[in-house]
Amino acid sequence: MKNNINGRRKFIKNSGLALGLLSLNENLLISGEYKRSSKVVLKKLSLINDSKIERLLLMQINKANSRWNGGVMDIYHVPNAHSTMNFIIKLSSSYASTYSKFYQSRKLESAMTRAMNCIVEVQHDDGTIDLHSTNFHSTPDTAFFVNYLSPVYLTLKSLNQPRLANLIRSFENFFKKTSKCLLVGGAHTANHRWVICSALARINHFFPSPKLTSRIKVWLNEGIDLDPDGQYSERSVGTYSHVCNEMFITMGRLLNRSDLLDVARKNLDMTLYYIQPGGEVFTDASGRDDSHDVKDVSGYYFSYLYFSHLDKNPVYSAVCDLIENKLTNKLIHFIPYLLENQILLNKRVSPTKIPTSYFKRYKHSGVFRFRQSNFDISILENNLTFLNLIKGSAVLQSMRLGSTFFGTRGQFKAENAEVKKNKVILSKSVKHGYFQPFPKDKIPGDGIYSKMPRELRRLTEPQVINYLITITFLDKRATVDIKVTGTDNVLVSLEMNFRKGGKFSGVITDKNRSDSYFLEEGYGAYSNDGSVINFGPGKIEHQWGTMRGMDEKPYGNTVYINGHTPFIHTLEIY
Repeated sequence: MKNNINGRRKFIKNSGLALGLLSLNENLLISGEYKRSSKVVLKKLSLINDSKIERLLLMQINKANSRWNGGVMDIYHVPNAHSTMNFIIKLSSSYASTYSKFYQSRKLESAMTRAMNCIVEVQHDDGTIDLHSTNFHSTPDTAFFVNYLSPVYLTLKSLNQPRLANLIRSFENFFKKTSKCLLVGGAHTANHRWVICSALARINHFFPSPKLTSRIKVWLNEGIDLDPDGQYSERSVGTYSHVCNEMFITMGRLLNRSDLLDVARKNLDMTLYYIQPGGEVFTDASGRDDSHDVKDVSGYYFSYLYFSHLDKNPVYSAVCDLIENKLTNKLIHFIPYLLENQILLNKRVSPTKIPTSYFKRYKHSGVFRFRQSNFDISILENNLTFLNLIKGSAVLQSMRLGSTFFGTRGQFKAENAEVKKNKVILSKSVKHGYFQPFPKDKIPGDGIYSKMPRELRRLTEPQVINYLITITFLDKRATVDIKVTGTDNVLVSLEMNFRKGGKFSGVITDKNRSDSYFLEEGYGAYSNDGSVINFGPGKIEHQWGTMRGMDEKPYGNTVYINGHTPFIHTLEIY
């Protein structure tokens, strides 16, 4: 088990805290004990957190003359502020929970104080901290620190424990100093703006100043990057969308801005239709590094829980039910949120059902979502993966189409999409050829080829390839009609990548790759944990899977159906 992480990105991707994450065999099902109150969740999470504490204490640096005395190293043995922050959060989660055997433990008081003193020590004079893996003097990373440490500070302060005075003072010194960078610092990404604004709202809550709220207004004046469907511009369903929601909730409640709460609500409403069987969320359309990652809805727990109480929303309450019963092992990092907002521990409204039967188009994201119970299909425009399918525990992670048409130009990304009743039609046409000599009067003096813009050369011998894919939904099955026409004799490959863990039948193994298969004829099947995806018929006119010009195949087991243009084939999936 990895006990530390390297960097803020991994911190967020691994659900906030990575020190002492639960192992796979520690999944919690709260069954009969469950009373739709998060008190039960808090109790169980506190016990699990407790089991990690002694090991965490051994990780603290004890070198009196070191700048990093009291800090914590990452898995690469690099002392850094992020690992140290995680350490504080984990220890405080046990220290402040009445369900913990470490409740108000003196041993934890000392360790937390030394760790927080270390963070103050390594904080720059301009108020920033470093993300040592990439960002230095980083206002966004400092803002993340403010947001993640604030619930810890407020909870510890509320205990009114005199022995914590030095620790509380270190928190306050750190927060006060961060205002230097938060008032002037910039961002790298869209979500950074809202993380900074939330941090400003936090600091203003502790130490009110019109300068802080004015800076928030400057960022908000750019406009909030939420499209009409309810999706943020990064489309990061697996990671940054729920981060943004938490930030808008913080701003909304601390600034008394109901319009900012509405931003989070709109995204949560959309996310209901991105939830896949088993609690996973659809990530393939993400514009960030969570694209195609296996993620679940647990990262949204606080947001759905908050509004299930505030709005008495029964659908949001149902999402909380799903998370608490199936994904409880992912919730350990929410302990500080539950301790800060104890109203969230009260019994919530009775749930209705999460939507599980629908056909939705999210035009701004280029996503189509079709679901009937545990049969789930996602279709994408402008993405190398044009189809993703889940049947229970069996997952067709991606379906891609490529050809040998002039290198990367031959890999299919839908440029056009339309809906006709129960059909989604994707298409693309590509024209390419060969270039004539450069116009004499425009040839650069040194005659270097790269200095002669290709767009100024005349294209001759044009070749064309046309892609037309029609996906039809019929109850719990789909047909994929594929037509690739134009230039003759172009090699074509339909690639179906299945998540590892299941078994195949009806396919033959690629002699060159043990994780690649061909469907020569008839039908194949992929089964996992009692769920089955049937697919076919097959066609094999050549045995070149990931062809020249195609991106390397995704991780997993891949089945190919191959031919030449004109390539006309109907694939059934059921």
